[in-house]
Amino acid sequence: MRRRHRTILIILSGAVLAGVVISAWCRHARLYTVTVLPRLGMRVVVPCSINDHGQIVGVCQGRFYLWERDPGWRELGSATDDLHINNAGQIAGTIEDPNGGAQAFLWDPNEGLTMLGTLGTGMSTARALNNRGQIVGRCWNIAGGGRVFLWDKAQGMRAMTGLDGSPQAMNDAGQVVACRGERMPLQPVLWEPAEDGSMVETLLPSEAFYGINNNGYVLGQGFNFDERRHYAFIWRQDRDVEWLFPLESQMARVAALNDANQVAVCEEVHSGWLEQLTGRRFRPYKESFLWTRERGRVFLDGYVLDKRGEYFHVTDLNNHGCIIGTVNWKTGGVQRGKTGATRRAVLLEPIPQRWGK
Repeated sequence: MRRRHRTILIILSGAVLAGVVISAWCRHARLYTVTVLPRLGMRVVVPCSINDHGQIVGVCQGRFYLWERDPGWRELGSATDDLHINNAGQIAGTIEDPNGGAQAFLWDPNEGLTMLGTLGTGMSTARALNNRGQIVGRCWNIAGGGRVFLWDKAQGMRAMTGLDGSPQAMNDAGQVVACRGERMPLQPVLWEPAEDGSMVETLLPSEAFYGINNNGYVLGQGFNFDERRHYAFIWRQDRDVEWLFPLESQMARVAALNDANQVAVCEEVHSGWLEQLTGRRFRPYKESFLWTRERGRVFLDGYVLDKRGEYFHVTDLNNHGCIIGTVNWKTGGVQRGKTGATRRAVLLEPIPQRWGK
C-alpha cells in the first residue's frame, strides 16, 4: 500500500513539474521572436526609437543610423543619442553645427537633413517628434537662458511664449509633457495647444512622468498611499489617476507607453525577502518587463540574456508591442576593452497567435 501511495505521489509530482515547465516555456519562450541587430564591426548601434513600421533609429560613436530589415543599418549623419522616429520615417535629433554648438535637426527620407535653428540663442535640442512632423524642444545659451520651441514645416521654428521647462514627450494632438523648475523635485506639467496657437499649462499630479500617448494618457510614477508603495500609473484630464502596478524602487525606469496603454519597464530589484531570511546583503539586480492589462507583467530577460551579469536595457516600445533595447553588462562585470564584444542590440517582436491576434 505504501509503495502504491509513493508511486501515485511521484506521478502527481511529475505531472505538476511538467505543467510548470510547459507553462514557463509557453510564457517565456514563445511570446516573442528575437532579432539581434547587426554590429558595425565590433561596434554596437544603440537603438533609440522604433516606429510602427518597425524602422529603428540608433546611434554609434556620434553617428546616427536607420535600420530596416532590408538592407539593415544605413548611416545618415552625425547626431547625439536623443533620437526620435515617426511613422513617416522622419527622424529628429541634435547635432553639432558648423560653429561648434548644438542644434536641433529633422531628417526626412525625401528631403534629407534640415537644421532647425536656435531662435538666436546659439543652441537648440529636439526633445520629441510626432507623426504630424511637429518637433518640440528647447533653445538655450551658455549663460543659462532658455526658450521652448515648436517646429513644423509650414511655420518653421517658433518660440512658445509663456512656457518654461524641458519638454519630455509629445503626441499627435500636440500635447506635451514637460518638467520645469531649478531644483529637485521638478514640477511636471502638461502643455496643450489652444485655438490661438498658444499653449495652455496644467500641473500634473505627481513628481515623475515619462510619456504621453495618442489617447491623451500620461504615464507617471508616484506613491500609492493606500498600498504604501511606489506605483506606475496613467492619468488623463477627464479621468482620475489609475494605478497600474507596483514598482520595486523609486529608481525604476519606466521606458515607454504605447496607445494600447502597454508599459515597458526596466527596474532595479532588491532581494529584501532573501536578505531577511539569510541576514546577508545582496547586490540589487535589474529586470525588464512589459506590462499589459490582460497579462500583467511579461518578463523579457529570458528572451535575450545569455549569461550571468547581463541585463536588458529597454529603450522604446511601438504600438504593435515591438520592443527595442540593449543587452549590457553590469558596471564592473566585464573587463575594460571588452564591452563592445559583449554588448548587443535586440528587437523583440510579439508572435500574433500567442497574443490572441
